[in-house]
Amino acid sequence: MNQTIKNIGIRYGVLLAIILVIINLFIYFYDYTLMNSIINGFGLIFLILIFGIISMVTSKKKIGGYITFREAFTPYILVITIGVLVPTLLQFLIYGVFDTATGEALKQHYIALTAEQLNKFNVPAEQAQVSIEAVKASNPYAIGTLLTSGAIRIAMLSVAGLIAALIFRNKTEFSAKPQA
Repeated sequence: MNQTIKNIGIRYGVLLAIILVIINLFIYFYDYTLMNSIINGFGLIFLILIFGIISMVTSKKKIGGYITFREAFTPYILVITIGVLVPTLLQFLIYGVFDTATGEALKQHYIALTAEQLNKFNVPAEQAQVSIEAVKASNPYAIGTLLTSGAIRIAMLSVAGLIAALIFRNKTEFSAKPQA
């Protein structure tokens, strides 16, 4: 595997992680309830996808314009893995270790949002109660829960990366590599 490609993935992943840590800290100090915002969630996913795709484009340019599927996907997966895991660990430290009261307040806010959404979609009362009890019983800022959630996000974002790698790879990948 080309070391240049790995370095690009790591560099963009660290940059993304720094940006996401700053965003998470801003949300923590400004209004922690934004952590439960759907708009915030989609915005962060979009940012992660953009960084992953930029890493693919940069890699393709750096290695002379010819890139295989694997070479296109490698920087992407490095970016999203670093970009998801670092903020996830930050959330564990903030809400699971140092400020558990805010973590509990976020959980209560999420329970209220869940109840509101279930009511909005006319979910039967018994089903709604079961869902709310499941949320109440969980610890969203336990390390295991956060790492599981992070792994699921990485897997979901990987699908977009696989599609992007198919688009960015050279169509003649299985033919001879052109001479530079």
